Amino acid sequence: MSQPPGREQEGRALDFFGAVTASATHEIKNELAVINEQSHLMLEMLQMAAQGRQPDPQRLADLTGRIIARVGQADQVVRRLNTFAHSAEKQRDRCLVAPALELIVRCYVRLAALKGVSLELAPLAGRETLEIKAPPILLEQALWAALQAAVAAAASGSRLQVGLEQAGGVLRLRLAGELTAPPAALPDQVLAPLGATARAEDGALVLEIPLSPPPAA
Repeated sequence: MSQPPGREQEGRALDFFGAVTASATHEIKNELAVINEQSHLMLEMLQMAAQGRQPDPQRLADLTGRIIARVGQADQVVRRLNTFAHSAEKQRDRCLVAPALELIVRCYVRLAALKGVSLELAPLAGRETLEIKAPPILLEQALWAALQAAVAAAASGSRLQVGLEQAGGVLRLRLAGELTAPPAALPDQVLAPLGATARAEDGALVLEIPLSPPPAA
Protein backbone atom coordinates (compact mmCIF):
# COMPACT_ATOMS: atom_id res chain seq x y z
CA MET A 1 0.00 0.00 0.00
CA SER A 2 1.50 3.31 -1.09
CA GLN A 3 1.92 6.16 1.38
CA PRO A 4 0.26 9.59 0.94
CA PRO A 5 2.64 12.08 -0.81
CA GLY A 6 3.14 14.13 2.36
CA ARG A 7 3.98 11.07 4.45
CA GLU A 8 6.35 9.75 1.78
CA GLN A 9 8.13 13.10 1.55
CA GLU A 10 8.48 13.23 5.33
CA GLY A 11 9.88 9.70 5.39
CA ARG A 12 12.43 10.55 2.70
CA ALA A 13 13.52 13.62 4.67
CA LEU A 14 14.00 11.49 7.78
CA ASP A 15 16.04 8.98 5.78
CA PHE A 16 18.23 11.82 4.49
CA PHE A 17 18.74 13.25 7.97
CA GLY A 18 19.62 9.81 9.27
CA ALA A 19 22.09 9.15 6.44
CA VAL A 20 23.99 12.40 7.07
CA THR A 21 24.05 11.81 10.83
CA ALA A 22 25.17 8.18 10.48
CA SER A 23 28.00 9.13 8.13
CA ALA A 24 29.22 11.90 10.44
CA THR A 25 29.12 9.75 13.57
CA HIS A 26 31.00 7.02 11.70
CA GLU A 27 33.75 9.54 10.91
CA ILE A 28 33.88 10.62 14.55
CA LYS A 29 34.08 7.00 15.69
CA ASN A 30 37.01 6.37 13.33
CA GLU A 31 38.88 9.39 14.67
CA LEU A 32 38.24 8.32 18.27
CA ALA A 33 39.52 4.82 17.50
CA VAL A 34 42.81 6.22 16.20
CA ILE A 35 43.10 8.65 19.13
CA ASN A 36 42.52 5.76 21.53
CA GLU A 37 45.20 3.62 19.86
CA GLN A 38 47.78 6.40 19.87
CA SER A 39 46.98 7.34 23.47
CA HIS A 40 47.64 3.75 24.53
CA LEU A 41 51.00 3.84 22.74
CA MET A 42 51.91 6.97 24.70
CA LEU A 43 50.78 5.28 27.92
CA GLU A 44 53.00 2.28 27.19
CA MET A 45 55.97 4.58 26.63
CA LEU A 46 55.30 6.38 29.92
CA GLN A 47 55.01 3.06 31.76
CA MET A 48 58.36 2.02 30.30
CA ALA A 49 59.82 5.32 31.50
CA ALA A 50 58.51 4.60 35.00
CA GLN A 51 60.48 1.34 34.87
CA GLY A 52 63.66 3.23 34.07
CA ARG A 53 63.66 2.99 30.27
CA GLN A 54 64.16 6.34 28.57
CA PRO A 55 61.32 7.07 26.11
CA ASP A 56 62.11 8.37 22.65
CA PRO A 57 61.28 12.11 22.77
CA GLN A 58 60.77 12.29 19.02
CA ARG A 59 58.32 9.41 19.04
CA LEU A 60 56.40 11.01 21.89
CA ALA A 61 56.29 14.28 19.95
CA ASP A 62 55.09 12.48 16.82
CA LEU A 63 52.32 10.67 18.71
CA THR A 64 51.24 13.91 20.39
CA GLY A 65 51.11 15.66 17.02
CA ARG A 66 49.02 12.88 15.52
CA ILE A 67 46.55 13.00 18.39
CA ILE A 68 46.22 16.77 18.08
CA ALA A 69 45.60 16.40 14.34
CA ARG A 70 42.96 13.72 14.86
CA VAL A 71 41.20 15.82 17.48
CA GLY A 72 41.13 18.66 14.97
CA GLN A 73 39.62 16.43 12.29
CA ALA A 74 36.98 15.11 14.68
CA ASP A 75 36.16 18.69 15.66
CA GLN A 76 35.59 19.60 12.00
CA VAL A 77 33.15 16.70 11.63
CA VAL A 78 31.26 17.80 14.74
CA ARG A 79 31.08 21.36 13.42
CA ARG A 80 29.67 20.15 10.10
CA LEU A 81 27.12 17.97 11.86
CA ASN A 82 26.13 20.85 14.12
CA THR A 83 25.67 23.18 11.14
CA PHE A 84 23.59 20.56 9.37
CA ALA A 85 21.42 19.94 12.44
CA HIS A 86 20.70 23.64 12.80
CA SER A 87 19.73 23.92 9.12
CA ALA A 88 16.69 21.77 9.89
CA GLU A 89 15.60 24.30 12.51
CA LYS A 90 15.75 27.32 10.21
CA GLN A 91 12.20 27.92 9.13
CA ARG A 92 13.14 30.54 6.55
CA ASP A 93 11.72 30.74 3.05
CA ARG A 94 15.10 31.66 1.52
CA CYS A 95 18.38 29.76 1.50
CA LEU A 96 21.89 30.73 0.42
CA VAL A 97 23.09 28.07 -1.99
CA ALA A 98 26.90 28.21 -1.72
CA PRO A 99 27.15 27.41 2.03
CA ALA A 100 24.63 24.58 1.69
CA LEU A 101 26.52 23.09 -1.27
CA GLU A 102 29.89 23.29 0.49
CA LEU A 103 28.43 21.65 3.60
CA ILE A 104 26.80 18.75 1.76
CA VAL A 105 29.85 18.09 -0.43
CA ARG A 106 32.05 17.92 2.66
CA CYS A 107 29.55 15.61 4.34
CA TYR A 108 29.55 13.30 1.31
CA VAL A 109 33.33 13.06 0.80
CA ARG A 110 33.69 9.92 2.94
CA LEU A 111 30.80 8.09 1.25
CA ALA A 112 32.19 8.95 -2.18
CA ALA A 113 35.62 7.70 -1.13
CA LEU A 114 34.10 4.36 -0.10
CA LYS A 115 33.09 3.95 -3.75
CA GLY A 116 36.53 5.01 -4.96
CA VAL A 117 35.35 8.44 -6.12
CA SER A 118 36.89 11.76 -5.11
CA LEU A 119 34.86 14.98 -5.03
CA GLU A 120 36.17 18.31 -6.25
CA LEU A 121 34.13 21.43 -5.53
CA ALA A 122 34.75 24.28 -7.96
CA PRO A 123 35.49 27.70 -6.39
CA LEU A 124 32.35 29.45 -5.21
CA ALA A 125 33.74 32.99 -5.30
CA GLY A 126 31.18 35.39 -6.75
CA ARG A 127 28.29 33.05 -5.99
CA GLU A 128 27.95 33.77 -2.29
CA THR A 129 24.68 35.69 -2.68
CA LEU A 130 22.84 33.16 -4.84
CA GLU A 131 19.75 31.99 -3.04
CA ILE A 132 16.59 30.01 -3.63
CA LYS A 133 13.16 30.33 -2.10
CA ALA A 134 13.14 27.22 0.09
CA PRO A 135 14.21 26.08 3.58
CA PRO A 136 17.88 25.01 3.74
CA ILE A 137 17.04 21.39 4.56
CA LEU A 138 15.11 20.94 1.28
CA LEU A 139 18.04 22.22 -0.79
CA GLU A 140 20.50 20.07 1.15
CA GLN A 141 18.34 17.01 0.56
CA ALA A 142 18.31 17.65 -3.20
CA LEU A 143 22.08 18.20 -3.26
CA TRP A 144 22.63 14.96 -1.34
CA ALA A 145 20.39 13.03 -3.76
CA ALA A 146 22.28 14.48 -6.74
CA LEU A 147 25.64 13.50 -5.25
CA GLN A 148 24.34 10.04 -4.44
CA ALA A 149 23.15 9.47 -8.01
CA ALA A 150 26.29 10.88 -9.64
CA VAL A 151 28.72 9.00 -7.37
CA ALA A 152 26.84 5.74 -7.94
CA ALA A 153 27.27 6.21 -11.70
CA ALA A 154 30.92 7.31 -11.54
CA ALA A 155 33.81 4.99 -12.32
CA SER A 156 35.87 3.77 -9.37
CA GLY A 157 39.10 5.73 -9.14
CA SER A 158 37.63 8.74 -10.90
CA ARG A 159 37.02 12.31 -9.84
CA LEU A 160 33.64 14.00 -9.78
CA GLN A 161 33.70 17.76 -10.31
CA VAL A 162 30.91 19.75 -8.66
CA GLY A 163 30.25 23.16 -10.19
CA LEU A 164 27.70 25.87 -9.47
CA GLU A 165 26.60 28.52 -11.94
CA GLN A 166 23.76 30.87 -12.72
CA ALA A 167 21.93 30.88 -16.04
CA GLY A 168 19.39 33.68 -16.06
CA GLY A 169 16.98 33.07 -13.20
CA VAL A 170 18.06 29.46 -12.77
CA LEU A 171 20.65 27.94 -10.48
CA ARG A 172 22.55 25.15 -12.20
CA LEU A 173 24.50 22.49 -10.31
CA ARG A 174 26.63 20.34 -12.57
CA LEU A 175 28.27 17.10 -11.42
CA ALA A 176 30.65 15.96 -14.13
CA GLY A 177 33.07 13.07 -14.33
CA GLU A 178 33.77 9.66 -15.79
CA LEU A 179 30.32 8.09 -15.59
CA THR A 180 29.86 4.43 -16.44
CA ALA A 181 26.09 4.80 -16.84
CA PRO A 182 23.46 7.55 -16.81
CA PRO A 183 22.77 8.67 -13.22
CA ALA A 184 19.54 7.43 -11.68
CA ALA A 185 16.59 9.82 -11.79
CA LEU A 186 16.17 11.95 -8.70
CA PRO A 187 12.93 11.38 -6.74
CA ASP A 188 10.05 13.74 -7.50
CA GLN A 189 9.56 14.18 -3.75
CA VAL A 190 13.01 15.79 -3.60
CA LEU A 191 12.68 17.95 -6.73
CA ALA A 192 9.09 19.15 -6.48
CA PRO A 193 9.39 21.28 -3.29
CA LEU A 194 12.17 23.27 -5.00
CA GLY A 195 10.53 23.47 -8.42
CA ALA A 196 13.71 21.73 -9.60
CA THR A 197 14.52 19.52 -12.55
CA ALA A 198 17.38 17.07 -13.07
CA ARG A 199 18.72 15.57 -16.27
CA ALA A 200 21.65 13.51 -17.45
CA GLU A 201 24.01 15.07 -19.96
CA ASP A 202 27.13 13.68 -21.58
CA GLY A 203 29.23 12.63 -18.57
CA ALA A 204 27.27 14.77 -16.13
CA LEU A 205 24.20 15.15 -13.96
CA VAL A 206 22.64 18.62 -14.04
CA LEU A 207 20.30 19.89 -11.34
CA GLU A 208 18.43 23.13 -12.07
CA ILE A 209 16.57 25.14 -9.43
CA PRO A 210 14.79 28.51 -9.88
CA LEU A 211 16.58 31.33 -8.08
CA SER A 212 14.76 33.66 -5.72
CA PRO A 213 14.09 37.17 -6.94
CA PRO A 214 16.01 39.86 -4.97
CA PRO A 215 14.24 40.84 -1.74
CA ALA A 216 12.33 44.09 -1.89
CA ALA A 217 14.24 47.13 -0.67
